[in-house]
Amino acid sequence: MEIRDANVARRRRLLLEESAGASFLRHDGEVWTTDKDGIILALLASEMTAVTGKTPSVRYRELTEQFGSPAYARIDAPATREQKAVLAKLSPEQVSATELAGEPITATLTSAPGNGAALGGLKVTTESAWFAARPSGTEDVYKIYAESFQGPDHLAQVQAAAKELVADVLK
Repeated sequence: MEIRDANVARRRRLLLEESAGASFLRHDGEVWTTDKDGIILALLASEMTAVTGKTPSVRYRELTEQFGSPAYARIDAPATREQKAVLAKLSPEQVSATELAGEPITATLTSAPGNGAALGGLKVTTESAWFAARPSGTEDVYKIYAESFQGPDHLAQVQAAAKELVADVLK
């Protein structure tokens, strides 16, 4: 993962991804990415505890009290090669939905806000939830990544609404 936008880089000191990799912002402003490197993340957790006096689990609990407890899941949905090609090249204007799981949609993105890089799919956000849909590069599926800060029941609603929204766009 490369962060090219200086404003994004200044705001992000640590980025994590689903297969246990992490990206760190070095002191010189360059990005350093690990690949499934548990030792580095364990050292980071140790440093966080030493500096703040709070373990990562205590800090996590504080954040969930402030922002809500996240529920996250990834699901796969079948897609033809043609549908995957459409999903990869969507524009926000192709999405007509105004609501997601009972909440107004606050953003519909197909490119990164920081540097305009193509997402290769679609991201839809609300005040308390989001989903991203992108085609698989190796299977005849598209992946829906979704998160809700209103709990697992709302997450299930977000996932169902996301599948419906994407299906409408792919028709």
